[in-house]
Amino acid sequence: MTAARLITVGHVTHDRYGDDIVAGGCAFYAARTQAALGADVHLITAVGANFACDDALAGLTVDVTRGGLTTLFTNLYPAGALRVQRIEATAPPIAPPPRLPDAALVHLAPVLQEVDLAAWVAAAGDRPVAIAVQGWIKDRGPGETVVQTPWQVDGALLARVAFAACGEEDLVDQGDLLDRLCRHVPIVAFTHGKRGCDVIVRGRTTKVGIYPHAVEVDPTGAGDTFAAGFFLGLAEGRDPVAAAKLGAAAASVVVEGRGGATLGRVGEAHARVAQIA
Repeated sequence: MTAARLITVGHVTHDRYGDDIVAGGCAFYAARTQAALGADVHLITAVGANFACDDALAGLTVDVTRGGLTTLFTNLYPAGALRVQRIEATAPPIAPPPRLPDAALVHLAPVLQEVDLAAWVAAAGDRPVAIAVQGWIKDRGPGETVVQTPWQVDGALLARVAFAACGEEDLVDQGDLLDRLCRHVPIVAFTHGKRGCDVIVRGRTTKVGIYPHAVEVDPTGAGDTFAAGFFLGLAEGRDPVAAAKLGAAAASVVVEGRGGATLGRVGEAHARVAQIA
């Protein structure tokens, strides 16, 4: 089977772990996941002149704009509470190029509103567009804390999106956002962490579980990896439930290491799919 060609868009970030800096960001996890699963990935990103993780992009086709500072996050996971993110720097927005290459899917995966949805949907033309919702609901708040702000996205714009993925924490203070997504976007995945996900196809919901044998080390990137596998499965022509199982299997691999340490093993997801209910 010919590898699916995907365009993935968003900041590749610096993620801080103590004194260590590693590559991160929705688009980084997505591109690495999709490549490990067999896709032909074209990553479009922007980083700072101080970007220190070029080795993490080796083997990918990358269009990178460099300038300013690299987006820098610290992720904290308080026991029994939602993740707390701190942001120390942000890279410039990512503008669409004059012409995009051919692709089965354009996957928009921002971290902090660096991707203008209307501009990129227009640039995609007749290429299907998939969105990872979290990057449009976050903003830089006081004290370097990432805060969530209501995403007042126009329904007519959402109607030009083919697939969407969001998680429970993405809907905090977002009102009826999930209802709006399901009303306008034909296929939506709504994730619940260790409780699996709902696959919502034109209003009809099917529950999908998780791979039961994963040993979690770090949940960072799990949602990004799920969305990447889900969108790739759909681009390859899998039915939505099968695509969600591929996403869940991919996420089960990435949580088994710190940061993106296990992204190179994501190909193991193909063997794990059969054990997901």
